[in-house]
Amino acid sequence: MEVDMIQKPALAVEPPDANFNPDLTPETGEQYLQKVMYERGKCPVVVCAEKPQSLHQQKTLSGTAALPTDEVKNVAHRALIPTREWETMQNQKFSELRDTITSYRGSAQYKENLQRTHVFLNFDDRQHLHEYCANNLPYVSILLSIPQRNLEILLEYLHEWLQDSDQASSSASQQQDEPSDPELCDTAAALTPSVTSKEELHRGDGYRRDWIPQWIYAILACLIKPLEPYIHSVLRDIAKTCIALRNELKLEDEPKVLPLNLLISIISKHFNQCDLGDNIA
Repeated sequence: MEVDMIQKPALAVEPPDANFNPDLTPETGEQYLQKVMYERGKCPVVVCAEKPQSLHQQKTLSGTAALPTDEVKNVAHRALIPTREWETMQNQKFSELRDTITSYRGSAQYKENLQRTHVFLNFDDRQHLHEYCANNLPYVSILLSIPQRNLEILLEYLHEWLQDSDQASSSASQQQDEPSDPELCDTAAALTPSVTSKEELHRGDGYRRDWIPQWIYAILACLIKPLEPYIHSVLRDIAKTCIALRNELKLEDEPKVLPLNLLISIISKHFNQCDLGDNIA
């Protein structure tokens, strides 16, 4: 008897008969369950998936912009491609900078200066961020006071601004022997650009054209790994945009290609996007 009680349905519902009308709206729980039974009986036993698109028709969707893979082929002049020795030197400097920042994060000085160096930035106002970044240097003390999620948001905005061809085409250093990047980290833990002075900084947004690569470089140096997959997509988009911008440069534009090469190299080597690198070994 106990076995019969266990096997007895807790909620017995008669299956729909020949007079069942599936178009009527169920008014009771029993009618609803009968409609579920009816619809379940209409489902095919075997379902075949549709044939997927061919690989050459698919696009790589990532970050804030979707760039088809075939639009980021490297067609730049060979003279604009960095040498393996230059890449090795720049990646070594970047590694040393990240190590310095990591050490600074764990120091008592960092905790003491965290509140004192805090700057209010409205991350819901792109114009506000644009004006701040264009008119201020990316000091480590400032970046480390910003939560990583906000740094990631700013990185997305910087990518959008980098895609502005009018501005991005001019975002380069005025020197040919050193890239325009904040690669130096002094004892005060501040990122300092190679060629831009503070006096030049305040002459206006249109005067200093190298601020976007500098801010991207600085944020990359401060990001804490591991990163979310979505941020890797944003980094890939940045590298693809740099490749596309480099493809538009002429041989005489060699000084302009240095910050682009720097970001391509850093992202491909330090953030495991080797397929976008120039010297793959």
